[in-house]
Amino acid sequence: MEENPDMSDGSGGQSAESEMHDIDVPRVQWRVMVDGKVYGPYPRAKLLEFLREGRVTSHTMLSCGADTQFHRADEHPNLRWDFQKKPRGFHEKRLDDGEETAPVCNYFVCARLLAGVEPFERVLHQSGKFARAGSGMWVVRSRVTLPQLRNRLSVALRKDEQFVVVNATKGRLAWFNLGAEHDVAVRSVWNSELDLERY
Repeated sequence: MEENPDMSDGSGGQSAESEMHDIDVPRVQWRVMVDGKVYGPYPRAKLLEFLREGRVTSHTMLSCGADTQFHRADEHPNLRWDFQKKPRGFHEKRLDDGEETAPVCNYFVCARLLAGVEPFERVLHQSGKFARAGSGMWVVRSRVTLPQLRNRLSVALRKDEQFVVVNATKGRLAWFNLGAEHDVAVRSVWNSELDLERY
């Protein structure tokens, strides 16, 4: 695991070269331990994304399902991954199936900034066309992917600052530094099943 990693947001798919053994537990969730702090739970797709990006390495401690014991990733009984393979860099674009280049997308960004907006807006300007939509709100049009935009913006933040980015074109959401409680709350709503008889 990289030093001071951010373990939030996004999802990825499974590749043919790397897979995990099926487990007889519905919707297995994975937890990651870094410096004694536990992050997660994360779905399998998110763990795969962390592995691809190098945020989870061979010595990262993992547990899954109801298991409370943590194992090194390269020794975990339910994980098979080629740790010799070079991880995808944060700067590399992740494309959806059928995409040869990153499409132009519309984004809505909402941020809580305590030390001014200039560094944040500098990143937005470098990423594409943008305009303020109100205090702490921006609209952006860019070819930068959602994970790329999130990673770029996170570098411009100071401690205790946070943001949420919505890819309005693809209906996807990313965030940074919301804290564990809000992280869980957002995940419990976004793309969740909706009781159509009630709403």
